[in-house]
Amino acid sequence: MMRWIRIVVALCLTAALGVSIYFGIMPFALACLVVVAALAYGWPRLTDSPQPRATTLMLLVLGVVGMATVWFAPTAPYLDWLPIVAGVGLLWAFVQNLVRGIGASHAVVNVSAQVAGLVIVLSAASWVGAIQVPGDKEAVIVGLVAILLAQAATVVPWPPRYTSPLALLLAVLGAAVTATIMVDGSLNLWGAVGLGFAMGLLVAATDRILGLVARSRLQTRELRKERRRDKARLLTVQMALGAAPIALGGIVVYVIERILLFR
Repeated sequence: MMRWIRIVVALCLTAALGVSIYFGIMPFALACLVVVAALAYGWPRLTDSPQPRATTLMLLVLGVVGMATVWFAPTAPYLDWLPIVAGVGLLWAFVQNLVRGIGASHAVVNVSAQVAGLVIVLSAASWVGAIQVPGDKEAVIVGLVAILLAQAATVVPWPPRYTSPLALLLAVLGAAVTATIMVDGSLNLWGAVGLGFAMGLLVAATDRILGLVARSRLQTRELRKERRRDKARLLTVQMALGAAPIALGGIVVYVIERILLFR
């Protein structure tokens, strides 16, 4: 039952992004910040961080900073400052773990999880870059529909060898139908199919990888003592699982829009 929470999270986030795009960049950026906040809070619980509050603070602060650098970028490609923000986050993660002490347990795992979370959080800023690319925003809507349908397929109680192809199929069909309905957009049918295929692969891969993390053994002593030991049943974990593909999808949409701009 808890698996369906990620679909509710994904539906709310994609709806917020899809609706806000028609009201300007500021409402859209605020919707992207909601994605960042969901990831910042859920990611440390998903990866079983020994410093959940500090990791949440790091991801939230750097996610907001990354969003601001893209928003205030004067010219394309808008993402110039994100590598610098990522570098600052890497230093932050190292310093945060050094504060724990030399003999702290699971230090390498914790740093790796923090860096991975940072990359995903900063990927959400790509949505703000995508909306600033000249032209209509059909690719954003098509991408959001493909992500949502693919995520719906991943929560079906079947083995991954069935849900992954289903996610790919639904993403392609959803993208094609959406592009057909939006007849005045710049994204043709084959472009929409390619975008849907990329989104389906992204969601399927993310579900397989993060699903293994969600089902892994708890590391921190405090969480082991909890009555509910299964991380996949925690609400915050499902929040992260629902928000992560949406954040990563911004990169795909941004790249597709840049290709369409210079075709």
